[in-house]
Amino acid sequence: MSIIKSYSISKVNLQVECEDKLLSKKVIDAIDDYFFMTSDGSIPNSNNITMRFKNNNNLSFKAPETAQEFFASSSLHVLKDGNFYYLISESSVFQLELSNSLGIGLLDSTYWERCPKSKQEFLMLSLLWLLREHGLYGLHANGLVKDGFGILIAGGSGSGKSTTALSLIKQGWDYLSDDVTLFRHSPDGIEAIAFQKGFSFDPYLADCYPELNKPLKASSFNGQKRFLDINSIYPNRFLSSCFPKVLIFPKIVSQNKSHLISIDRSKALILLIDNSGGIMVDKDKVVKQIEVLKQLVYQTDSYQLIAGRDLYEEPEKICEIVSRIQEGRIHELGEASFCPVRDIRK
Repeated sequence: MSIIKSYSISKVNLQVECEDKLLSKKVIDAIDDYFFMTSDGSIPNSNNITMRFKNNNNLSFKAPETAQEFFASSSLHVLKDGNFYYLISESSVFQLELSNSLGIGLLDSTYWERCPKSKQEFLMLSLLWLLREHGLYGLHANGLVKDGFGILIAGGSGSGKSTTALSLIKQGWDYLSDDVTLFRHSPDGIEAIAFQKGFSFDPYLADCYPELNKPLKASSFNGQKRFLDINSIYPNRFLSSCFPKVLIFPKIVSQNKSHLISIDRSKALILLIDNSGGIMVDKDKVVKQIEVLKQLVYQTDSYQLIAGRDLYEEPEKICEIVSRIQEGRIHELGEASFCPVRDIRK
């Protein structure tokens, strides 16, 4: 087992180790394709995490009998045994020792046959758990910037955040990343950091933006969504970080007309917590993570976007709505309503 490549992301170094050359190539190609990180650029005197990869061809892994189920979904099971967590997806496993910032991945041959989005998500979850120990937290959000004005569009799968983000990118906004963005405390405020490469979008959006039908080497279908390398379509639009000034929480509804609702800080905090990955993993880390989320709420103005059929038919309309927020003309949105702001620090 040897170090084959080093990466850094927001003052955290990642060392990747593999047991053979063939596996090394697969792992490095996956990390380079799926995540925004600086390669071979380790930062001296910074925090380090290590990910070791092994083949699990004989499917020999067995969780300890003392391990208890911590979380389960249709695609992932998480077990906990003392200081160890086990992330299990089909026949592939990540053993995480968070106190030592160490993850050991046992990847079976079928892992490499999965669609890109599925492979990305398993690696991403393992990385997120390790990064949390160093003050980097994941948020289900798209980060976008225009003229130094940063926004986060936060929401779960199917909320419309990727469609909204692509509509803004089409109309001149720069992007950080799709679906999952990192955030951390910095001396200048809460910083959003690009993390996950690739965009998922509903195929119907290609009816409005034909360039999305362009054949792409990195594109694939993930269920009903298409997964693609957005830089191939809109080059030179990537930014590595920003300091958000606005939070938008989209919600798809069946009504005809879309509108924007200003929401108070308490509701914004609850929505952020709902969309923050791994927030209940460690009680000590929960306190720190929620405090960073509170700071993010006070750094931004928060809105809920009620996305009606008009945005489905003409997604470019979102640019007009967001531009009015950016220009301080939110009062011109006739459908917008406002809620009183309550101090959540009391």
